[in-house]
Amino acid sequence: MLGLGHVGGALARRLVEDADAVTRAANRPIRLEAVAVARPQGRSAPAPLMAADQLLALPGLDAVVELVGGLEPAHTYIKGALSAGLEVITANKQVIAAHGPALARLGRLRFEASVASAIPIVETLADTLAPDRIRSIVGILNGTTNSILGAIAAGASYAEALADAQRRGLAEADPSADVDAHDPAAKLAILAMLAFRRRIDPSHIERVGIRSLGPVQLAAARQRGFVIKLIAAATTHDGATIEADVRPRLVPDDAAMARVDGAMNAIALDAQYAGSLVLQGPGAGPDAAASAVLADLVRAAKDAPASAGTLLASLADQPAATVAPLGLKNPYPAAS
Repeated sequence: MLGLGHVGGALARRLVEDADAVTRAANRPIRLEAVAVARPQGRSAPAPLMAADQLLALPGLDAVVELVGGLEPAHTYIKGALSAGLEVITANKQVIAAHGPALARLGRLRFEASVASAIPIVETLADTLAPDRIRSIVGILNGTTNSILGAIAAGASYAEALADAQRRGLAEADPSADVDAHDPAAKLAILAMLAFRRRIDPSHIERVGIRSLGPVQLAAARQRGFVIKLIAAATTHDGATIEADVRPRLVPDDAAMARVDGAMNAIALDAQYAGSLVLQGPGAGPDAAASAVLADLVRAAKDAPASAGTLLASLADQPAATVAPLGLKNPYPAAS
């Protein structure tokens, strides 16, 4: 395992404390052989601690779990592990959104935890719904901003809500990835690639964050029968033209998406044959993310197909699709 932060610690505990249940699920033991951290001195773990280069050179490994986060050095680690014939499981939405198709061509790559934590959306799109045609995706994909907007709706200023989210560990010291909508745009790019079978450059998705929102705007929206949510949405009409953006939108207060509170995520899919589907669950938190990583580990141990990785690999030679903004009216009116 690369990284021993909150998610890595939660995963390590599951592998040790729930070893019997994990073994039953995987039909074989899953053993944590080593953990790579930047500064191992004085730290403890349920496996030997070492540098990442040392870990990747260990003989006899089956898989590597990458939980470092960020683009680099995570991208280099994943590329090196796949090139060495190792299976890779990652929760890294930035790397998958930017480099997933090229990486997936190198070997088995699994990334269920990269979008919406415990909500099983990645393999659902790539496997269960593979024969269908997905026409649109609408979601709340960032639990941090959803929590901040909930606090603002209760009367806090943006600054107060952000500070509280940082105190509770929901927001980073530098919150820009969340509040400026880079995080949900990366997640939306991954979902759109899986749903529409087109390669998406996440930088082509228009983003409007929540920094300008305050209690006055949210109270005014409530008086008109709306709740302001940061909505990530994408649609295609012919498989070639894609419209997508992330922006605060006015969601009718009687809509299911309006009732997604706190750090919860929700994803609504419109499929031609399966119809309208809504998946909701914890979108943040170490245990939720570790649950999705462990699900991928169990699939790897059972030699199940890496359906999402295989799908992304098939897109590697495509040019990036042209992505136009959805605009100010659909799927809900823009709030700013």
